[in-house]
Amino acid sequence: MLKHNLLLFYVLLVAPISIVLFLHGFFPVAYPTNVAATQSDVPEFIGNLSVNKHDLYKPTITKLIIMVIDGLRWDFVASPTGKATMPLTNSLLRNSFGCLLRAKLQSPTVTMPRIKAMMTGTVPNFIDVVLNFGSKPLHSDSLLNQAKQHGHRLIFYGDDTWLSLFPDIFDRHEGTSSFFVTDFTEVDNNVTRHIKHELNNMNDWTVMILHYLGLDHIGHVEGPFGASIKPKLLEMDEIVARIAQRVQDRNNDRVRTLFVVCGDHGMKDSGGHGGSTPEETTVPFITIGGNRCLRQKNGESVEIEQLDITATLSVILGLPIPSTNLGSIFLDSIYNLDDAKRLYFLYYNSKQVFSRFQKLGDHKLQIEDIYRKYLDVVKLHATWLNASGIQNKMVVENIISSYNSILKEMKNAIIGSIIKYDFRSMIVAIFFLCQILTVLCFGRTAVETKHKKSTLFLFIQFSLCLGICYLYSSEITISFYSNVFNALLFIVIIGILYINCDLCINSKLSLTELTKKSKIYGVFQIGTVLHIASLAGSSFIEEEHQTWYFFWASTIAYFFYRYSVGSMLHTPHHYCNLTSIKVQTGVGGNCGGTTRYVRLCVKLLLLLIGHRVLRKLNSTGDKWAHLPDIARWLKEDSSKIGTTLILLAALIFLIWIAYECEDKRYKRHSLFLNTTVGACIYFRHMSNNAVVKIPFYPLSSGIYEVRIFWGVMILYLLSYGYRTKLIIKCHKRHFASTMLFFIANIWVTVSAMLHQPYNVILLPMQIVASSTLDIALRENDLLDLGILVHYWLGNVFYFYQGNSNSLASVDVAAGYVGLRSYMPFVTGIYLIVNTYSAPVLAYFLLVYYRQRYQSNRKDIIAHTSKIYIAWRLLTVTVYMIIVTSQRHHLFVWSVFSPKLLYEAMYSAIMCCSTLLALIVITVQSVVVPY
Repeated sequence: MLKHNLLLFYVLLVAPISIVLFLHGFFPVAYPTNVAATQSDVPEFIGNLSVNKHDLYKPTITKLIIMVIDGLRWDFVASPTGKATMPLTNSLLRNSFGCLLRAKLQSPTVTMPRIKAMMTGTVPNFIDVVLNFGSKPLHSDSLLNQAKQHGHRLIFYGDDTWLSLFPDIFDRHEGTSSFFVTDFTEVDNNVTRHIKHELNNMNDWTVMILHYLGLDHIGHVEGPFGASIKPKLLEMDEIVARIAQRVQDRNNDRVRTLFVVCGDHGMKDSGGHGGSTPEETTVPFITIGGNRCLRQKNGESVEIEQLDITATLSVILGLPIPSTNLGSIFLDSIYNLDDAKRLYFLYYNSKQVFSRFQKLGDHKLQIEDIYRKYLDVVKLHATWLNASGIQNKMVVENIISSYNSILKEMKNAIIGSIIKYDFRSMIVAIFFLCQILTVLCFGRTAVETKHKKSTLFLFIQFSLCLGICYLYSSEITISFYSNVFNALLFIVIIGILYINCDLCINSKLSLTELTKKSKIYGVFQIGTVLHIASLAGSSFIEEEHQTWYFFWASTIAYFFYRYSVGSMLHTPHHYCNLTSIKVQTGVGGNCGGTTRYVRLCVKLLLLLIGHRVLRKLNSTGDKWAHLPDIARWLKEDSSKIGTTLILLAALIFLIWIAYECEDKRYKRHSLFLNTTVGACIYFRHMSNNAVVKIPFYPLSSGIYEVRIFWGVMILYLLSYGYRTKLIIKCHKRHFASTMLFFIANIWVTVSAMLHQPYNVILLPMQIVASSTLDIALRENDLLDLGILVHYWLGNVFYFYQGNSNSLASVDVAAGYVGLRSYMPFVTGIYLIVNTYSAPVLAYFLLVYYRQRYQSNRKDIIAHTSKIYIAWRLLTVTVYMIIVTSQRHHLFVWSVFSPKLLYEAMYSAIMCCSTLLALIVITVQSVVVPY
């Protein structure tokens, strides 16, 4: 048994390493050049024609104010609702004091990469969505870097992400934490309190940046339709109006000032962000202080890209355009410019982007084609300049159109070239996982092998790896041999590869093992394989929940049919003979067969009805996520009665389940602790105004309730430590089942604390579903099928919770429950527990039932865990192959990459959970030798 456990330990160690290795190879981290633009980059010639750059390229303004409202969606300003929530801003726009542009941005839609895009004009790395939680200084050229180098005084108040990215830029600053999402008020008040002083001392600075976080925090907690959204937008509206008035006064005094209001990203209807839906990728860009507002022919706002902000603001300030920029200037949309300046700005913009474009060595034909177009438009531009006095508007517009077309082509080519994959890492990782799967499915540990065979097998597989890497050598970035770390990594990889080869040689395909399963087991296997294959399609990934909902409804319907219709056609003696198994519905001489049928059928019917209700609890996916759901209805209910009743029912249900499952000697003790924990959970949600308040309860932020919760959990842990000591002394064989029950109970309790109040009901429902189907499986002698049933169960409840394959569905608010300040490690643990609550609970319930009802099999937990983790690793391995083949797909970053992150984390969490169960059973084998 210890040998089998050791093999599984090895698999659980190597699998996460392989996954991390693949992520390292797949997600490119660009290392931007440190070369900064200078005044000498501003062109003095257009073609061979000399121009006066000091006349053409000088500051349009002397003061710039940028106000970033985190999470400001387009419809918060531009829709009929926006006109009610931001009336003063809309009044400025109607009266032509301001200009509204529609800004489009790329995924990932989180703060740190969006700040990078606005200040550098380049596309950030996708992996920045993870690095967003720990921003490092930005060393590449940027708008702020140029402003600082050219003598501007910059001040900043707001999200401290700016201070992390630009640590030595600002002359005055005060940061606020962007990660403490339960703070709606102070985080903005700490910005607003500086405005009056700074507006009265505008001679002391030239650039002021304000970044408000409150709106985004409300979105994470309440969603974009929450009760706190409108008051917050009205607050922002008043601040915009106050600054706008001061800007107008300064412009009247001939101090040219521009005020910019924009969102860094939007938010989904669920309140999250990070994905690529229109609600997340479309934000307003408002300018106040310009003398023009260009609109499209149909009267709609002009559309720009967020990348364009860098180049435009650089030109407005008379600064060199940062060398990193890929954006296009849209200055003529907000200022009246003469044709000479319009064309000069676009020429400089094109020249700057072309300097980056011509370095693309792998696109020679494309470079030559665009270079010809570039020379043609420059020649036309120079011809127009030579024809002084002839102002042909059509020629000017033709030149402008050509410049914009070339800029767009170059930008797309450069963005495509930024994406570099480390194919070596990706191939090695996939090979490792394939070898591990071979070992899991067919591995044996009792057979000795010769090292010559292992060495030969190693040589063959390593040659195959190198051959594949050679075929894709053009896509490989240097990762190995570049430094000591990579050399050590290479040695580790060779070591793992050798061990894997040795284990694979030990493997033996057993056809009898594969064919002795029942037909229904084969159906479940085919269903799981079909789901894995469906991940090759982007639409199937976006709507994955539909697959699991269909599978789950079919599963319940199958068992319901088997018991309702099947019981009428067959005698019940088969089921009544299971007197050796302790069934909750009762045992006896007659077994109460008919009664058990009825009870089980009723339970299955209720599960089917519950499935129909729970799938509407949270709308998820992509195409229909906007549809009304129960969660939104509960949030919009000002009385909070519905949410309160659901939460109370869930807590009472959980307390009752724990009481029934607890050892009779500890029932009272368990009832007291669980009731206290339930009260803490209710009070925690009450402090957030999510449920009905208890009269005379003191005002609270929920911090102390969560601390009491953890205090009770410590008492619970200590009591279980004492019980474990007694069990080891008196009831050794119950050690594993007791510890697994404890782990599952802790997981459920912590999940209940972190879940949204209306989602807590999912926990008891999942336990009931697991228990009901486990009884059905034992009654039909289909225990092996329980592994796939619980695998499906975890995935179904994962989507019931509102999760999806978009990063926007992550409930960020769960990471800050009970915290006063941002604690990255704790926040990360909270987010993982909340997100993957259902799959982990399904696994722990599975191994608990197996240990309790099949304790006569000493290897039951290891056997169950091995099959469970094999299915999980098969999914992630096949998906890695799919992602590798789809790396040039149009939706690789918006659909496939977020799913890859979810699959990687899912697999890592399941490896940790399996490892925990394996430790328990290993201790059991030491305590109780068989």
